[in-house]
Amino acid sequence: MSLCVVIITALQAYYSYTNYRAAEKVFKKDANEALQEAVDSAFSIRREMVVKEFVGWLSDTTIIKLSCKWNPDQKATQFTIEEVNPSPNAVAQNTITMSISDFSQQHDTLTTEAREFFISHMGGVVRDELKKGVVWFFTSDLGERLDKSYIQTPIKIELVEQQYKRALKRADITLPFSFIAKGRSKDEFVTQKVNISTSKAKRLMSASFKDTDAYLLGGLKWVIMTSLLLIVITLGCFWYTLRTLFNQEKFSRLKDDFISNMTHEIHSPLSSVMITAEAMKEFDMTKEERDSYADIIVHQSKKLASLADEILAGAKLEKKGISLEDTIDLKKLLEDVSKSYNGKAVIHHYADAVVFKGNEGHFERAIINVVDNAVKYNESDEIKIAVSAVSKNGVIEITIADNGPGIPDAYKTKVFDKFYRIPTGNVHNVKGYGLGLSYVKKVVLAHKGTVAIKDNNPSGSIFIIRIPYEA
Repeated sequence: MSLCVVIITALQAYYSYTNYRAAEKVFKKDANEALQEAVDSAFSIRREMVVKEFVGWLSDTTIIKLSCKWNPDQKATQFTIEEVNPSPNAVAQNTITMSISDFSQQHDTLTTEAREFFISHMGGVVRDELKKGVVWFFTSDLGERLDKSYIQTPIKIELVEQQYKRALKRADITLPFSFIAKGRSKDEFVTQKVNISTSKAKRLMSASFKDTDAYLLGGLKWVIMTSLLLIVITLGCFWYTLRTLFNQEKFSRLKDDFISNMTHEIHSPLSSVMITAEAMKEFDMTKEERDSYADIIVHQSKKLASLADEILAGAKLEKKGISLEDTIDLKKLLEDVSKSYNGKAVIHHYADAVVFKGNEGHFERAIINVVDNAVKYNESDEIKIAVSAVSKNGVIEITIADNGPGIPDAYKTKVFDKFYRIPTGNVHNVKGYGLGLSYVKKVVLAHKGTVAIKDNNPSGSIFIIRIPYEA
C-alpha cells in the first residue's frame, strides 16, 4: 500500500509537470506567432495609411494634375500624371504617361469615372509595391513623398503594441508584456526578434513576459488542484485503511480479553452451582444444610443473571436506544445507591432536590457502575466515596469522588471504550470485562450529557457527569 501511494503520488507529480511543460511550449509558440502576426498586421495598416495618403495626393489638384488622351496607335487611353509645382531640378521627372490594360474605354478628356478608376488603380499598384518593400518614383515629388511617408518614417511602437494585444487575446494569453530591443533577464520569457523596419536597416524588437511560471501554473490550477485532490484522497484512504486495521487489531485484543474475562466470570459461579448441586445429590443433609447449599446456588445464579443482564442491557442500549419518559428524583436515586453499599464503603451523598426526565433504570445502573468500580478497585483500608449533585442554569452536575488509586491521564478517555481495561500485564486483581464505563458513557450520551474524569488529590478519581434538564 505504501508503494502504491508513492507511485500514485509520483505519477500525479509527473503528470502535472508534463502538463506544465506542454503549456509552456504552447505559450511560447503562441507568443511568438502572435508577435509576428502583430507585426504583419502593423505593416498592413501602415501600408493602407500610405496608400490612402497617395490617393489623396493624386486627388489633390494643387499637387497633381491628371489628364488622359486616346492613342489610336496603341488603341488605348493614356493617362498623364503631371506635378503642379514641378521641381526646378533639371533631371527630375515631373510627368509620367501610362496606359491601363484593364481600362478599355476611349477618352480624350478625363471624366469623373475615368479619374476614380485611375486613382483606385494607382492605389492598388502602390499597395502591391509596398508589400515588396519597393517605392516607385512615378514622379519626383510623388516618389519623395512615398519614400518619406513609408521608408523614412518608422512604424510606431504603439501600433505594434495594439495589434499584439489583439493577437494575444485571440490566443487566450492575458499576461502583461513589454517590448525590448535586446537583452534578456533570467526571470523573463523573451520572444524571438522581429524586424519592424521599412528600410534596409533592420530594427529588431521582441516582447518580454514576466512571471510566466506563475501565469502558467495559474492556467493549470484546476489540473494541479485535481492532482493534489487525488493525492489527498489516496493518502486519506491509506490513512483510513491503516487506522481501520489498527482499530481492528485493537478490537481483536479487547475482544480476546473480554472473552477471557467473561470465561472466568461465568466459570466461577457455574462451578459453584455444579459443585453445590452434586453435593446436595450425593450426601444426606439436614434441612438447614440443604437450605444453606440452596442459598449458595441462588446467590451464584443471581450473579450469573446480573452478568447476563448487564451485557444484554449494554447491547440493547447500543442497538435500540432508551426511552426518556421516566420522572427521576435525583436525591432519592442517590440515597438508594448509597444504601446498597452499606458495610462495603463509607458513602457520603448530597443532592439538590431536582426532578428531571430520563430513564431511571439505566441511569441508576450507570451511577452504580461508577460507584461499583470505585469500590472494586480501591485497596484502601477505609473506602470513602463522596457522591454529590448540584443543579445550575439548567444543568445537573453529578460528581463521584473516591480515594482509590486513581486513573492515569493516558487512560482517562480510553476507559470509556468498549471492552477496554487499564493494562496491568497478564494479571488483573479485580475481575471485570470492560463494559461498565462504556455502558455509563452510552447512558449519559442518551441523556444528552457528558462524562469526564479528573484526579482527586491526594489520591483517587472524580467522575463528573453533566446532564441538561428542563426546570
